[in-house]
Amino acid sequence: MKAILVLLAFGISAGVSAQVASPVPGAQDTLKNHYDAALNAQSAGDLEQAVLEYRAFLSEALHRLADRRARAGDFAEASKFLEQTLPLAPDDSNLRLDYAETFRGANDLVNAQTAAETALQADPQNARANFVLGEILLRRDDNERAKDRLEAAVQYDSTFEHGYALATAYLKLKDPDHAKTIFEEMRAGFGDTAVIHMEFGRAFAEAGYPEHGIDEFKKAIAKDDKLPGAHYSLGAAYLVGLADAAYPVASEEFHKELKNHPDDVLSLYQLGYIVLSQHKLKEAEDYLGRAGTLDPTNPDMPLSLGQAYAEENRLAEAEVSLRKSIALTRDVSRNHYQVQRAHYLLGRLLLQTGRSEEAKGELKISEQLLKQSVSANQGQEAGMLNDVAQKVQMRSAEPVHAMDPEALKQVEAYEKQLSLPIADAYNNLGAIAAGRNEFLSAAEYFRHAAFWNPSTDGLDYNWGRAAFSANQYQQAIAPLSRYLQSHPKDTLIRSALGSSLFRVEKYSEAAEVLKPLEVQIGSNPRLDYIYSVSLVKSGAFSAGVVRLQVLEQATPWLADVHAALGEAYAQHGDDAMAVRELRVAIELNPADANSKQLLALTLVKLQQNKKEVPPGSPPAK
Repeated sequence: MKAILVLLAFGISAGVSAQVASPVPGAQDTLKNHYDAALNAQSAGDLEQAVLEYRAFLSEALHRLADRRARAGDFAEASKFLEQTLPLAPDDSNLRLDYAETFRGANDLVNAQTAAETALQADPQNARANFVLGEILLRRDDNERAKDRLEAAVQYDSTFEHGYALATAYLKLKDPDHAKTIFEEMRAGFGDTAVIHMEFGRAFAEAGYPEHGIDEFKKAIAKDDKLPGAHYSLGAAYLVGLADAAYPVASEEFHKELKNHPDDVLSLYQLGYIVLSQHKLKEAEDYLGRAGTLDPTNPDMPLSLGQAYAEENRLAEAEVSLRKSIALTRDVSRNHYQVQRAHYLLGRLLLQTGRSEEAKGELKISEQLLKQSVSANQGQEAGMLNDVAQKVQMRSAEPVHAMDPEALKQVEAYEKQLSLPIADAYNNLGAIAAGRNEFLSAAEYFRHAAFWNPSTDGLDYNWGRAAFSANQYQQAIAPLSRYLQSHPKDTLIRSALGSSLFRVEKYSEAAEVLKPLEVQIGSNPRLDYIYSVSLVKSGAFSAGVVRLQVLEQATPWLADVHAALGEAYAQHGDDAMAVRELRVAIELNPADANSKQLLALTLVKLQQNKKEVPPGSPPAK
């Protein structure tokens, strides 16, 4: 059955107006300037300029919020803000690249690659676009393509970052000689400093060439013996290359690092791990405890502490530490799936303490993670997979991706400051769009306004109307329902809500919403049709059919009324009446395929039951 179009003509409330005082913080901030300019333009009736300024304000505000979320390690929320920003500035390649890097930070490499490729297609000679895509491809082990993009990045802008990434790509392609050539060119161009040798050493060590890394770290130390991380990195490279055979020389370097920098977390952790492997449990607790205090969000320290406590039969403390390590692990693949060991040790501990069901769960998780680890490590060189090497973390220039609780508090406070003006900007854009009959855009603006401040004056009224006018019936239902709850006598909103429910086939709810209007609804044939069909489909068959029959007498030209009656009769076994109504519906609307199909089925049914076929009916096929 083809539903009648609901023609409830109404517009967006005229009650939406620009605020007089700007709530945006910052006296001379460009954000405030855009917002104030939008308010002034809207008050002066210059809606084109108001739209431009509101969009500029929102684009910059959301971009700032996304950047702050990303720096705090909350990439999921950052990507939501950037997703809102993209439609406001679709030609901003830097914005799209920020979007790609946010996905990369969240380890969503598929979406990261898509965003970066879109930016590159729009501007193939954009050095940053080539670089970002190259970095993402490296993370996905698409190394040949990554090398091509990074070579383009260097061609268009030969920065240290671009050159370093290109050398890294060659190392992943098992071409250390080419990487050495690039590093030599970089040394000549950027200076022969301790820091640059540190960076070269890190690249070699992380790529599985610890011997080259050791040479570079020694060069760095020769130039600056107190360079932060230099002695640690040399010790770590020894461990990567020689495993437990390097414990003495590596420990010496870690102690040198701590002499220069007593709070170096990585040196404390590595020393703790070494003495733990030698069953020097008290020393291990000291080192690991200090490291954990300095870096409370790192899962490595509580894992090793849990192992130490377990060896000392301090099972309660071991359980707390192991559970803490698991809770702090946001990426199970971190450090070669080391969280697998935390689940395994916890499972063994739970068995010891008689909690067999909990133990089974932990051991099952451990087994699953072990399979993932084996799969992920297939094809890697054995030297990089020894137990000691897996525990080594090279000092990285990459940003830390763990969430910073304190930074998140500051971000949330800033978001709270901006939430009202952001909601107001979206709301006013929605009102302007609706005034131009651009209801789809208006509904989207109002939806965003609700996200930032659901209590914005008139928002549910405007959002519901815009979504309804845009035929977005599912979206219209929630705001129309909320508004009707507080304004039960608003017949226009009640009609729109009932019609929306009808269009998404929620017939019982539609009938309930429209019931208070059943007396006066007869003056609106289309709404009367909706109510009558909703009654039929929600079980009030007799009442619905009676209303449809009355409506048929008043408006015999409405094909949908005849179609609805034909369907109702057919469903309740009155096939002769169904055929008659369906034939009229088809005569009035020859394009009604549903009525044609139902008519054919009904005729077959009549023939099978050997009932009289009404004169003039076509033969059943």
